[in-house]
Amino acid sequence: MKRVLHLPLTMLLAAVVIWLVGCASTPPARFYTLNSLASPETKQPSRSASNPVSVMVAPVEIPDYLDRPQIVTRDGRNKVKVAELDRWAGSLSENISAVLADNLSMLLGSDRVFVDTGMAADKTSYLVTMRVLRLDCVPGDHVLLKAQWTVVAGQDGRKPSTQVSNITERLNDSRYDTVAAAVSKTIEQVSREIAREITARPKEGLPNPPAQVGRP
Repeated sequence: MKRVLHLPLTMLLAAVVIWLVGCASTPPARFYTLNSLASPETKQPSRSASNPVSVMVAPVEIPDYLDRPQIVTRDGRNKVKVAELDRWAGSLSENISAVLADNLSMLLGSDRVFVDTGMAADKTSYLVTMRVLRLDCVPGDHVLLKAQWTVVAGQDGRKPSTQVSNITERLNDSRYDTVAAAVSKTIEQVSREIAREITARPKEGLPNPPAQVGRP
Protein backbone atom coordinates (compact mmCIF):
# COMPACT_ATOMS: atom_id res chain seq x y z
CA MET A 1 0.00 0.00 0.00
CA LYS A 2 1.44 3.39 -1.03
CA ARG A 3 1.80 6.08 1.54
CA VAL A 4 0.67 9.62 0.72
CA LEU A 5 3.08 12.20 2.07
CA HIS A 6 1.51 15.35 3.44
CA LEU A 7 3.57 18.47 4.13
CA PRO A 8 2.97 19.87 7.58
CA LEU A 9 0.71 22.89 7.59
CA THR A 10 3.46 25.02 9.17
CA MET A 11 5.80 24.33 6.23
CA LEU A 12 3.13 25.35 3.74
CA LEU A 13 2.45 28.56 5.64
CA ALA A 14 6.17 29.32 5.82
CA ALA A 15 6.53 28.87 2.05
CA VAL A 16 3.61 31.24 1.41
CA VAL A 17 5.08 33.86 3.78
CA ILE A 18 8.49 33.65 2.07
CA TRP A 19 6.86 34.11 -1.34
CA LEU A 20 4.84 37.11 -0.17
CA VAL A 21 7.88 38.72 1.45
CA GLY A 22 9.85 38.24 -1.77
CA CYS A 23 7.14 39.97 -3.79
CA ALA A 24 6.78 42.80 -1.30
CA SER A 25 10.54 43.46 -1.23
CA THR A 26 10.70 44.38 -4.94
CA PRO A 27 11.01 48.19 -5.05
CA PRO A 28 8.68 50.13 -7.38
CA ALA A 29 9.96 51.61 -10.62
CA ARG A 30 10.93 55.29 -10.74
CA PHE A 31 9.98 57.46 -13.73
CA TYR A 32 11.72 60.53 -15.15
CA THR A 33 10.94 63.14 -17.78
CA LEU A 34 12.84 65.91 -19.55
CA ASN A 35 12.09 69.57 -18.91
CA SER A 36 12.00 72.57 -21.21
CA LEU A 37 13.31 76.04 -20.38
CA ALA A 38 12.21 77.14 -16.93
CA SER A 39 10.87 80.56 -17.98
CA PRO A 40 10.24 82.64 -21.10
CA GLU A 41 12.86 85.20 -20.05
CA THR A 42 15.16 83.98 -22.81
CA LYS A 43 12.76 85.04 -25.56
CA GLN A 44 14.32 86.63 -28.62
CA PRO A 45 12.15 89.01 -30.65
CA SER A 46 13.04 87.21 -33.89
CA ARG A 47 10.03 88.40 -35.90
CA SER A 48 7.34 91.01 -35.58
CA ALA A 49 4.35 90.15 -33.45
CA SER A 50 2.05 90.56 -36.45
CA ASN A 51 3.95 87.90 -38.43
CA PRO A 52 5.62 85.48 -35.97
CA VAL A 53 7.92 82.78 -37.25
CA SER A 54 6.34 79.33 -37.47
CA VAL A 55 8.36 76.15 -37.07
CA MET A 56 7.54 72.51 -37.64
CA VAL A 57 9.65 70.14 -35.53
CA ALA A 58 9.87 66.68 -37.05
CA PRO A 59 9.94 63.65 -34.72
CA VAL A 60 13.44 63.35 -33.29
CA GLU A 61 15.31 60.19 -34.24
CA ILE A 62 17.24 58.33 -31.53
CA PRO A 63 19.49 55.23 -31.67
CA ASP A 64 17.75 51.87 -31.31
CA TYR A 65 19.51 51.02 -28.03
CA LEU A 66 18.00 54.15 -26.44
CA ASP A 67 14.50 53.48 -27.75
CA ARG A 68 13.23 51.64 -24.68
CA PRO A 69 11.47 52.56 -21.41
CA GLN A 70 14.56 51.96 -19.25
CA ILE A 71 17.28 54.59 -18.90
CA VAL A 72 20.44 53.41 -20.61
CA THR A 73 23.80 54.56 -19.28
CA ARG A 74 27.41 53.97 -20.24
CA ASP A 75 29.39 51.43 -18.23
CA GLY A 76 32.82 51.49 -19.81
CA ARG A 77 33.94 52.18 -23.36
CA ASN A 78 31.90 49.48 -25.12
CA LYS A 79 29.35 48.51 -22.50
CA VAL A 80 25.97 49.92 -21.58
CA LYS A 81 23.80 49.40 -18.53
CA VAL A 82 19.99 49.19 -18.58
CA ALA A 83 18.31 50.46 -15.40
CA GLU A 84 15.29 48.21 -14.91
CA LEU A 85 13.76 50.34 -12.14
CA ASP A 86 14.68 53.80 -13.50
CA ARG A 87 12.65 54.56 -16.59
CA TRP A 88 11.54 57.35 -18.88
CA ALA A 89 7.94 58.43 -18.41
CA GLY A 90 6.91 57.66 -21.98
CA SER A 91 8.77 57.67 -25.27
CA LEU A 92 12.21 59.31 -25.04
CA SER A 93 12.01 60.36 -28.69
CA GLU A 94 8.64 62.05 -28.21
CA ASN A 95 9.84 63.70 -25.00
CA ILE A 96 12.88 65.20 -26.77
CA SER A 97 10.68 66.40 -29.66
CA ALA A 98 8.23 68.11 -27.29
CA VAL A 99 10.99 69.76 -25.24
CA LEU A 100 12.74 70.97 -28.40
CA ALA A 101 9.50 72.53 -29.64
CA ASP A 102 8.80 74.18 -26.27
CA ASN A 103 12.32 75.59 -26.12
CA LEU A 104 12.15 76.99 -29.64
CA SER A 105 8.78 78.55 -28.91
CA MET A 106 10.25 80.48 -25.97
CA LEU A 107 13.56 81.30 -27.63
CA LEU A 108 11.90 82.60 -30.80
CA GLY A 109 9.08 84.37 -28.99
CA SER A 110 6.49 82.54 -31.08
CA ASP A 111 3.46 80.43 -30.22
CA ARG A 112 3.55 78.89 -33.71
CA VAL A 113 6.03 76.08 -33.05
CA PHE A 114 4.58 72.61 -33.59
CA VAL A 115 5.61 68.97 -33.45
CA ASP A 116 4.68 67.14 -36.65
CA THR A 117 1.12 68.44 -36.90
CA GLY A 118 0.83 67.95 -40.66
CA MET A 119 0.57 71.66 -41.47
CA ALA A 120 0.75 72.61 -45.11
CA ALA A 121 4.20 73.66 -46.30
CA ASP A 122 3.04 77.13 -47.32
CA LYS A 123 1.95 77.81 -43.74
CA THR A 124 5.26 76.86 -42.15
CA SER A 125 8.25 79.18 -42.07
CA TYR A 126 10.79 76.49 -41.22
CA LEU A 127 11.13 72.77 -40.78
CA VAL A 128 13.54 71.45 -38.13
CA THR A 129 14.76 67.86 -38.12
CA MET A 130 17.10 66.35 -35.54
CA ARG A 131 18.84 63.01 -35.19
CA VAL A 132 20.54 61.98 -31.96
CA LEU A 133 23.81 60.31 -32.95
CA ARG A 134 25.01 59.71 -29.39
CA LEU A 135 23.56 60.20 -25.94
CA ASP A 136 26.16 58.92 -23.49
CA CYS A 137 25.06 59.16 -19.86
CA VAL A 138 27.79 58.33 -17.35
CA PRO A 139 26.36 58.71 -13.81
CA GLY A 140 28.67 60.70 -11.56
CA ASP A 141 30.66 62.01 -14.53
CA HIS A 142 28.93 63.53 -17.55
CA VAL A 143 26.23 63.45 -20.21
CA LEU A 144 27.38 63.77 -23.82
CA LEU A 145 24.93 64.61 -26.61
CA LYS A 146 25.94 64.49 -30.26
CA ALA A 147 23.08 65.55 -32.49
CA GLN A 148 22.73 66.33 -36.19
CA TRP A 149 20.07 68.87 -37.01
CA THR A 150 18.80 70.59 -40.15
CA VAL A 151 16.84 73.79 -40.68
CA VAL A 152 15.07 74.27 -44.02
CA ALA A 153 12.79 77.01 -45.29
CA GLY A 154 9.29 75.55 -45.36
CA GLN A 155 8.64 71.83 -45.70
CA ASP A 156 9.87 71.56 -49.29
CA GLY A 157 13.54 71.50 -48.31
CA ARG A 158 14.61 74.91 -49.61
CA LYS A 159 18.02 76.20 -48.49
CA PRO A 160 18.83 73.51 -45.92
CA SER A 161 21.44 74.17 -43.26
CA THR A 162 22.80 71.09 -41.47
CA GLN A 163 24.94 71.25 -38.34
CA VAL A 164 26.29 68.79 -35.77
CA SER A 165 26.23 69.80 -32.10
CA ASN A 166 28.50 68.23 -29.47
CA ILE A 167 27.44 69.19 -25.95
CA THR A 168 28.69 67.92 -22.60
CA GLU A 169 27.10 68.47 -19.19
CA ARG A 170 29.03 67.51 -16.05
CA LEU A 171 27.33 65.51 -13.29
CA ASN A 172 27.90 66.05 -9.58
CA ASP A 173 26.40 62.73 -8.48
CA SER A 174 25.13 59.39 -9.78
CA ARG A 175 21.39 59.92 -9.26
CA TYR A 176 19.13 59.33 -12.22
CA ASP A 177 17.19 62.54 -11.67
CA THR A 178 20.52 64.36 -12.04
CA VAL A 179 21.12 62.48 -15.29
CA ALA A 180 17.66 63.46 -16.59
CA ALA A 181 18.25 67.12 -15.68
CA ALA A 182 21.58 67.08 -17.52
CA VAL A 183 19.97 65.58 -20.63
CA SER A 184 17.44 68.43 -20.49
CA LYS A 185 20.32 70.93 -20.39
CA THR A 186 21.92 69.40 -23.48
CA ILE A 187 18.61 69.67 -25.36
CA GLU A 188 18.41 73.29 -24.22
CA GLN A 189 21.83 74.04 -25.71
CA VAL A 190 20.91 72.44 -29.02
CA SER A 191 17.67 74.44 -29.00
CA ARG A 192 19.67 77.65 -28.62
CA GLU A 193 21.89 76.77 -31.58
CA ILE A 194 18.86 76.01 -33.75
CA ALA A 195 17.14 79.23 -32.65
CA ARG A 196 20.24 81.24 -33.59
CA GLU A 197 20.26 79.62 -37.03
CA ILE A 198 16.59 80.52 -37.57
CA THR A 199 16.93 84.12 -36.39
CA ALA A 200 19.95 84.58 -38.67
CA ARG A 201 17.91 83.54 -41.72
CA PRO A 202 16.52 86.25 -44.01
CA LYS A 203 12.79 86.87 -43.89
CA GLU A 204 12.32 85.15 -47.24
CA GLY A 205 11.73 81.94 -45.31
CA LEU A 206 8.55 83.43 -43.88
CA PRO A 207 5.09 83.28 -45.41
CA ASN A 208 3.89 86.57 -46.83
CA PRO A 209 1.80 88.62 -44.41
CA PRO A 210 -1.87 89.12 -45.28
CA ALA A 211 -2.56 92.03 -47.63
CA GLN A 212 -3.76 95.22 -46.01
CA VAL A 213 -7.06 96.51 -47.35
CA GLY A 214 -7.16 100.30 -47.45
CA ARG A 215 -10.19 102.35 -46.59
CA PRO A 216 -12.15 103.75 -49.54
